[in-house]
Formats: sequence, structure tokens, C-alpha cells
Amino acid sequence: MKKIKLALLIILSVIILAGCGKSAKEEFFDYTKKNVTENSSNDISMTVKDIKLTADMKDSPEANVMVTQLKDIKVTGSMQHDVSEKATNTKLNIEALGQKIPLEFISKNDDMYFSLDIFRGISKIASQFNSELPSDEKTLSAFDGKYLKLSDADTLEIDSKSATNLTKKFQKEVSNYFTSLDEERFTKENDVVTFKLTKKDVVVLAEKFNTLSKSKKEYKEFVIPDFDEMIKNLPKALDAKFNLNTKTNDLAVALTSTFDKKDEGFIDSIEVLYNYKPNDKQVAIKLPAKKEIVNVKEIEAILAPYLSDELDEELDEELDEELDEELDEELDEELDEELDEELDGDFNMADDEFKELVKELEKEDFSSFSAAESDELLEEYEPLLTEKQYKTIEKIFKNK
Repeated sequence: MKKIKLALLIILSVIILAGCGKSAKEEFFDYTKKNVTENSSNDISMTVKDIKLTADMKDSPEANVMVTQLKDIKVTGSMQHDVSEKATNTKLNIEALGQKIPLEFISKNDDMYFSLDIFRGISKIASQFNSELPSDEKTLSAFDGKYLKLSDADTLEIDSKSATNLTKKFQKEVSNYFTSLDEERFTKENDVVTFKLTKKDVVVLAEKFNTLSKSKKEYKEFVIPDFDEMIKNLPKALDAKFNLNTKTNDLAVALTSTFDKKDEGFIDSIEVLYNYKPNDKQVAIKLPAKKEIVNVKEIEAILAPYLSDELDEELDEELDEELDEELDEELDEELDEELDEELDGDFNMADDEFKELVKELEKEDFSSFSAAESDELLEEYEPLLTEKQYKTIEKIFKNK
């Protein structure tokens, strides 16, 4: 999943680029500029068009069941943008594993709200995997119609002002980059402008984002950790094909990821389709009422009974592990003491055993051993040998 997140970030940034002019390239950016500078409302959909399994997994029943479940995932919804109010409202319905999960984001200026109606659907899906998320009606109904304010410091633990400033600067970087691309990468047939985004573009823009994040102290929390490793682990091939109908303003995006065999996954490639289609559903964007907004502490209070049980189980497991470790340490100490007592007593190597040891040692070549190494070996043998046996071994080490 991490491999695809960066690609999606870049692709979404392309959709909000700015531009001007009337060539195929410029028509594409006219569309994106219009979506940023004017009120807009679009229907959104996402489907998994195709998944190809690796050659060694094509006949695997488990892998094919997984593919079927992934192909059944669908996302539909709408995105509305009010320029004068600096507000957006994104509503999505996710269909997965037989459940419908509503997802809603509302933002105005630097404030963003996330609908907690999603919790009911997630709980139902989690129950299919024997998860212990709360599923009783009293707990679930407490989340219905409520919103979490994501811009609160105790929610995301990031500076929302810095995030907004960084986003604006990155969008400008994205705009400059795509404005500099060759005209040949943009083609037009009838009313449809086609543009292809490649893995190389994703890497370049990722580097720009990380460089920008390092440019000021206020952005340091957005620096991508292990950046080189993340780039290395991107899919082998990553292609996004944009088809923009300049007459209807419909935008279709086909994202194809092809994975390397060394990733040892069961998927060879996956193609996902995204569609954006203008609608006439423009209405005033309504922010959540004060009574509908909850904070993290209130959510924790609702989940307290579940969280306390879970913490008790974790604590029990930790205590069991600690007790096991203590018992192991005590047992090791007892064994060490017994061994020390034996070695400190009258225990010596039997003559026949000692003769066999001498034969083995005489076969070895100790000429390359330093004096320190020879002394170290002698120290190891000393507790097991009589004084006479020790002098015999000493001669072997010293004379070799």
C-alpha cells in the first residue's frame, strides 16, 4: 500500500494544476485550472479493472479468492468545491466485502472535518476477521452523525498552517514541472486529450516534495522518512493515463502498477480506473454543527470499555513474557552455578578422553595463532585438566 500512496499523491496534484492556452497540453491544464478557480461539483468513481497474478500463483485458490474480493471493491461519490467560501465537501461510498462504508470530508479554510459514520461499516468488516472492535448498537450509535475535527492539534499532531503552506508551494512545483513537459506528451483525438504520467514523473515530483519539506524548519515533520528506500520499493512500472473530454469535461484516469518478481507478492499487475464527471448538484456546503463535533478524548471515552479490556490482555501477555524471561534467567543461573561447582571440585578429564583430545589437537595447525589466542584457548581447557594434562596441552599450543 505504501508503494501506491506516493503515486496517488502525485496524480491528485496533477488534477489541480494550473495552465493557459489552447494546444492539447494547454487544454488539459485549462480544465485543471477551471476546477481550482471556479465552483465545481463532480461525480467520482473508482473500480479495479484488472488484476493479473504472478505465474506461480495463477492456480492458487486462495490468491484467486483474494483477487475476486479486490475486484469487487467499488468507490462512488461526489466532490464539491466552493471557491468563494474556500470550502470543499467530498462524499464517498466504499463497497467492500459485502459492506457499504460512507466516507465524508468537509473542509473550510484550514479546518477539516471527518465523518465518523464510517465506524459502523468498519466494525462490520472487522468482525469478519474475528477482530474485537466494538459492535454493540449503543457504541456504534454514539458515532452516528458525528464528526472529528482533523485540524485540531491533538488529532493530527501537525501544524495545519504549515501543511497548507507546503501544499500550496508543492502545487506550484507540480504546475511548473508539467508546464515544462514536451507538447508531444499531450495528444488530442476528436474531443479527447490524452496525457500519460510515468514512474519517472512520480520520482521527480517526489524528490521535489521532499526537497521542499527540507527547505524550512516548519516543514520538517513532512519530510519523507527513508526516502531512497521508498523510491527503491516503488512498483517496477507505474503508468497513469489521463483522458479528458474537452466537450463534456469528463476525466478518466487509468492507473496501472506492475510489480517486480523480487517483491515476492502474488500480484503481477493491477489496473485501477478513476472517473470524474461534472454534475449539477452544486449546493451550499454546510459545516458540522457544534453539537455534531467530537474530539479525540470524547472518542476515547466512548471506546474506554473496549480499550481497557484490550490493554488488560496486552498487559497479561507482557507479564507472562516477563515471568518466562525471569524463570529462564533463574534456570540459567542455577545451571551455571552447578557447572561452576563441578569445575571447582575434583572434576578432571579421564585419561582416555585426554588421549583422544591430544590426538585431535596434534592434527591441527596452530602456527598462525598469536600468543594471546593460544593463551585464550589454554584458559578454556584449564578447568578441565590436571596440572600434568595442562602442561601437555600447553606444549602443543606453544610448539605448533
